[in-house]
Amino acid sequence: MFPELPPAGDFFTNLQPMEPVSKKEPFDSSAHIFQIKWDGVRILALVDQGQVILKNRTSKPRTKQYPELQKLAALVRVKSAILDGEVIAMGGGKPSFARVLRRDFCRREKMITALQRQIPCTYCLFDLLYLEGADLTGKPLEERLHLLSKIIEVKPPLYLNENFQEGRALYREIEQAGLEGIVAKKKKSPYRSGKKSGDWLKIKPRRRQLCVVGGLTMPGGSVGALLLGAYRDGELLYIGKASSGLTESDLLLLRDYALENAAAKPYFSNPPRERDYLWLKPYLTVLIEFAEWTANLRLRAPVVIGFSNRPPVEALL
Repeated sequence: MFPELPPAGDFFTNLQPMEPVSKKEPFDSSAHIFQIKWDGVRILALVDQGQVILKNRTSKPRTKQYPELQKLAALVRVKSAILDGEVIAMGGGKPSFARVLRRDFCRREKMITALQRQIPCTYCLFDLLYLEGADLTGKPLEERLHLLSKIIEVKPPLYLNENFQEGRALYREIEQAGLEGIVAKKKKSPYRSGKKSGDWLKIKPRRRQLCVVGGLTMPGGSVGALLLGAYRDGELLYIGKASSGLTESDLLLLRDYALENAAAKPYFSNPPRERDYLWLKPYLTVLIEFAEWTANLRLRAPVVIGFSNRPPVEALL
C-alpha cells in the first residue's frame, strides 16, 4: 500500500488513530487538557529522512491528496517522527468539512493541483506517536506534547493545536463561534492505537444547516421525509433526509405543496437511488439541526427545526 517505506514504515503501517468517546456536557478538570475539535479529516503523517507519507483514519493513502504537506519535512526538525492531526480547509471564516472532503476525495493529478490553489489546507497537529526510532504511544500525553513542541517549527501549512485548562469556558467560545466541539484528554493517558477510549472525550454542540427541500419520500403514497440538499459551486448536493420534527400539519402542507411544485427529475447532482421518491423544484428551504457530518457528507441525526423564508441560494456548503 505504501511502496518504498522508510525505516519507521512498519510502525506507521500498523498504527491507527485513537478515537474519543462522546460526552454530552462540558466540564472542568485539573487531570485533563482541552483542545478544539476541528471539522476536518483525520490524518497520520510519517516524516522520515525528507519523506512525508500520509494516511487517513482507515489507513488509506492520502499523500497525493495533500501535496502542500510535503513541507512537513522541513518543519519537523528530526530525522523521523509520526504525527497525528486533522487536515482542515477554511470556508466562510471557519473550517468547512464539505471543502476538505473535495480535497480528500480527489484522485486526478490535475484536479489535485487545481484544488490545492482553490482550497488550501492546514494540518492541525495534536500528537506525537514516534520519534527517532522510539515508540511514544505508551508515554503520557503531556510528555508527548512536550516533545512535540520541541521538534517542530510552526509555519503554514502546520498549526499546533492549543491546549486549554478550562473546558467549560472553551466550550462556550467554540459554541459561539460555530465550531465543531472540544476534546478533553487526560494528561497521563497513553495513546491507544485503533481504540476508542474514555481517556479522550469529545463534547459537541448540535449544529444547524439551511437546506433546500429537493424531494420527499412517499411510502404508501403519504409524505414521509424531506430529501435535503445544499449548494456547492452551483450544484445542488443531496446531503440526507429528515422526518424528525415534522408535525402532522407539516405533512399535510407538504402534500399540497408537492402538487404544485413536483419535478419530473431530481435537481440533485447526486440523487439518492431508492424508489418511492417524489422530486421537487428547489424552492423550499428548511432549517435543520444535526449532530455532525458523516464521512460521505451526510447529515447525522438531522431534526427539522422549521421551514424558512431564506432563499435557496443561501443554503451553502
